[in-house]
Amino acid sequence: MITAGQLAYLDKTQGEYKTLRRAHHFKSPKEDSVSLLWGDEVYVISMTSRTATVSAQGHHFRIPLADLTNDRILCVYQIDCGQGDAALVNFPDGRWMMVDGGPPRNWSNSGKIAPDFLYWKMFVDQSWKQEFNFQKSAFVIDALVVSHPDYDHYGGFLDMMPHLNAGTLEYRTVFHCGLGRYDGTKTKYENGRGHSQLGPIRGNDLPDAYMTSLIDGFDDVQKYETGQSRGFKLAGSFGKWLAGLRLLQGNGVGKLQRVDASMQHLPGFAPGNASYSIRLLGPIVEKWRNKPAMRYLDTAGVKSMSGPSKTRNGHSVVLRLDYDMVRILLTGDLNFRSQALLLNNIDKNEFKCHVAKACHHGSDDVSTTFLRAMSPMATIFSSGDNENYAHPRAKVLGMSGAFAQIKSRSKTKFLGLEEPKHVAPLIYSTELSRSVALYPVGKVLDRNGNRVLSGQIQSKGRTSTSTGKTKKSRDWLLADQMVYGLVNVRTDGNRIILAVKKEDGRGFQIEEIRL
Repeated sequence: MITAGQLAYLDKTQGEYKTLRRAHHFKSPKEDSVSLLWGDEVYVISMTSRTATVSAQGHHFRIPLADLTNDRILCVYQIDCGQGDAALVNFPDGRWMMVDGGPPRNWSNSGKIAPDFLYWKMFVDQSWKQEFNFQKSAFVIDALVVSHPDYDHYGGFLDMMPHLNAGTLEYRTVFHCGLGRYDGTKTKYENGRGHSQLGPIRGNDLPDAYMTSLIDGFDDVQKYETGQSRGFKLAGSFGKWLAGLRLLQGNGVGKLQRVDASMQHLPGFAPGNASYSIRLLGPIVEKWRNKPAMRYLDTAGVKSMSGPSKTRNGHSVVLRLDYDMVRILLTGDLNFRSQALLLNNIDKNEFKCHVAKACHHGSDDVSTTFLRAMSPMATIFSSGDNENYAHPRAKVLGMSGAFAQIKSRSKTKFLGLEEPKHVAPLIYSTELSRSVALYPVGKVLDRNGNRVLSGQIQSKGRTSTSTGKTKKSRDWLLADQMVYGLVNVRTDGNRIILAVKKEDGRGFQIEEIRL
């Protein structure tokens, strides 16, 4: 039953509602309507027998009661953060999880970072909290997961640090794969001895070599901050981030916990009373002399010891979100070697899913056997405009479609041609989902106030003229109205919709899968 003064949720695929007025505290360009997607929450201000006046996204508007429900669904937001990875998850019981934070602003090549979207959820999407004088409380992320210690996965969390001690944002538990990044790197691996960026390498010849300098919790962070006679210590921005979290323990941060596949489920999210659970499928932790150890996945040599990217990426935390019949797989930056390790330790059927976040932004360092094991109906690539990587790779896009599950809803026919109407496979990319509106301008001025023609360019603060005939100033085109490249996944455990915002910013392009 819908009640005034309570939350309700959109109970239709999407809806467009005319704005009555803007929230008094909300400052942004004026809009005359709100686009809602299945599962979006609204705060019910008042009601009549057939309609409710609600607040959401900084707007007040009327909505038919028939469009609302009290039932929550599972929502996954794959955030457009450029060349990086970040996802925000809202569970049916109201809990929040964030998996990776993308790069920080000073490293982003898209102009947007993951914290921007999180703050939009906190202050715009839930603007009714400030408007109706709710008691101030922190936005609680019950599970913050950093899949592995790469800058494009944890860097955005650095930008979130100032909010943790301001009563604005709280992490209940920070989960991670257990790897640290250390100084003291030596230049070679020989006879089971060596020191990589990830700590000392133990064992025999590769690939039977292991790392044992794992970080279980904040006690280990404190030990590795100083080194304590180990000859190496936490270093770089990842070390500073862990040290900063430790200092905020009890004041915005709960605890730090290493996780691996042997735990079966993410702590606090095992099957139980809730209709959903989170299966842990990676990383794989083995033993070296009875100590927990992770296999070194890079080859020997100077480069791999100082920058063991295959090992860092390969030991990503792998999560499978299970909600009734639906499986959603989040794969971090897995590569061929780590996928081989996973398939050697876990039944391949555990990786079968309906929706998958593609491994490593669409890198072609991937196992086709693993892709076949996943066989999702929809694959989401998180990538940005970084030509050094050229992600996602064309080959991986093709294989993702070729190895996907095919789902048909009906048949279509014309002039004797009849065939199934497929609703899957589906391929999404945060990069491809972004778009801009272009418009001409009357004139463009340089920093000295002089008019710049479109045949001229700005270079390091100086105006230089290109060769050839200059064009008129009306030939300048400026970009405006960025459509955020967010990929929405919504499910009630039986029905799945995948949605991206249309290029005009109103409404969504939606694909629906019913199991």
